[in-house]
Amino acid sequence: MGSGQNFYKILGVPADAEHSQIRNAYLGKARKLHPDNFRNSPKEDQKRSEELMRSLNQAWTTLSNPAKRKKYDDELLSQRTADEMNSSGKFSYSERWTPEAKADESADRYATHEEMQLTGFAKIARPIPLLLVLLGGLAILAVVAFFGNNGNSKSTRPVPVPTGVPMACMDFVAGSKGVEVPCGNHDAVIWTTVLSGESCPKDLSQVFNGRGGLFCFTRSEGS
Repeated sequence: MGSGQNFYKILGVPADAEHSQIRNAYLGKARKLHPDNFRNSPKEDQKRSEELMRSLNQAWTTLSNPAKRKKYDDELLSQRTADEMNSSGKFSYSERWTPEAKADESADRYATHEEMQLTGFAKIARPIPLLLVLLGGLAILAVVAFFGNNGNSKSTRPVPVPTGVPMACMDFVAGSKGVEVPCGNHDAVIWTTVLSGESCPKDLSQVFNGRGGLFCFTRSEGS
């Protein structure tokens, strides 16, 4: 985006300016800032004129081309949305996604009142027959617990899907990168971003965002 400069501000036109407005603004500023006007000026003024003229030319090259202007407008919108989220504190790193709550598998199991009551036969045949009954019950519980744990193995559980409001949407582009796009017809949903060298939360996939960091995302249905 021209070293962070806003091309519309450089030309002094609104974001919805017509092509003719952009052209007239460029020509007017170019006549004033052209280095030829500063040939006899101090070196600092000449250098400043060259820098301003380069920025002006870059703004004109982008905004005068419909395809380049649309791409630039999309980038501005994406950046403005991200800035608003960050400044308002609406989404913090830990709030952008919420993993699926997991059941407490270590909870103790207590015998029911009925299980603690001895039958008349057990009272007569205690203590050895009662011990055999208790051992048999424990064996049954162990078998049930074994198959239950195997059936709920973490390796077969589906990856929890984040909930809440996503940060943005994304399409995949050449070079194994992702690019932010308006939500609608998109490949994936971005939940947060991290710096290059860091890792996304374990329930999210990651892809380079082309800006020295990673998008943490989940794929959209059908993509």
